Amino acid sequence: MSIDGKALAQLKVFVQACQMNPGILHEPKLAFFKEYLLSLGATIPSKPADPAPTASEEVPKEDPKPEPSKIPTPEPTPEPMEDSSEDEVVEVDNTGVIEGEDLMDLPMGDPEKVPSDEDVDKANSLRGQAMSAMSDGNLEEAIKLFGEAIECNPHSAVLFAKRSQILLRQKKPNNVVRDAGKALTLNPNNALAHKCQGKAYRLLGMWEESSLALAAGQKCDYDCDTHDLLKTVVNPNAEKVRAARLRKESSRREKEYKAKVERARSAKEARQKAYEEAKAREAEAGPGGMGGMGGPGGMGGMGGLFDDPEIATLLQDPEVVQAMADIQSNPSNMMKYMSNPKVMKVIQKTSGKFAGMGGAPGGMGGMGGMGGGMPGGMPGGMGGGMPGGFPGGFPGGMAGATDP
Repeated sequence: MSIDGKALAQLKVFVQACQMNPGILHEPKLAFFKEYLLSLGATIPSKPADPAPTASEEVPKEDPKPEPSKIPTPEPTPEPMEDSSEDEVVEVDNTGVIEGEDLMDLPMGDPEKVPSDEDVDKANSLRGQAMSAMSDGNLEEAIKLFGEAIECNPHSAVLFAKRSQILLRQKKPNNVVRDAGKALTLNPNNALAHKCQGKAYRLLGMWEESSLALAAGQKCDYDCDTHDLLKTVVNPNAEKVRAARLRKESSRREKEYKAKVERARSAKEARQKAYEEAKAREAEAGPGGMGGMGGPGGMGGMGGLFDDPEIATLLQDPEVVQAMADIQSNPSNMMKYMSNPKVMKVIQKTSGKFAGMGGAPGGMGGMGGMGGGMPGGMPGGMGGGMPGGFPGGFPGGMAGATDP
């Protein structure tokens, strides 16, 4: 059984989600998968108890939480569904979803800059001022101060993550995604950046992306609020969207397969039609087709000629059949086809087939009228006329062209 790359990527996402939160295996919807793992002898972790409450994202408590990995990496963002008039309408709870805003012209710093100790100290001072402004509710001033701090030290992931947090409070999700993404390029282990990005995706109604980002944030620094958001809002919607996307992908593959089968059927019918037309032309070319070969259909008595798959294939080619009919009507016309490899291949093959059948005196009857012009008809009819010749020299078709 072959599994395509997209299906493998989706399976990888699911497995990574299980690794980040084994508790999802206890979901009733995944009971069949849990039973399968147990049948293989796997050990399923016990269902986790409700975690102790923690504080806000800025000052988490020391409550027990999952051990963060050194460099957590969020799963790859799933490919978007293709636009189509036949898209399935997915019923999700879009409460709180807003339209994305234009990106603001915010300082992003010079990535080539190497901050000095003075720059770092100044950036820390501005960060403290920005935090105070944020506490006082002066969000615009806080954004301005964080921008100045970023100009001093553009390599600080914390500065970008904190600014994304303020932008999230202002409900500017596109700008949040940009700042959080920048923070994660500087420090993939920044939990605040993961969670701000996930909440921004949630505001944009990008449920699968939100689920992945929030799960990555939980892997870095677990908190109950994010757990509840995932459980009650994000994951239910993400599962519906993911299921619809998988159904559409399956339907697309099925349509492609049916189209491929139909193309193969049409091609087969076209080949059969061409073969039948060629047979009809051959029958009309003269009595008994390539008469004189004896047997039903004018092609019997040729021993195992058509047991040769190459000859059988060539004689289904309308061009070859027409050429042979032309040669049958006038043997001297064979000269016209000396440069045609397919026609000459048939002549050479058939000559070889009859080599051991005793031959025919004069070989193809000396090719008829060439007997007088070229004494002996290219002596002996082209040296015996294609050794072994066609018995009787194509009687009824090329017959009557014997040497005088």
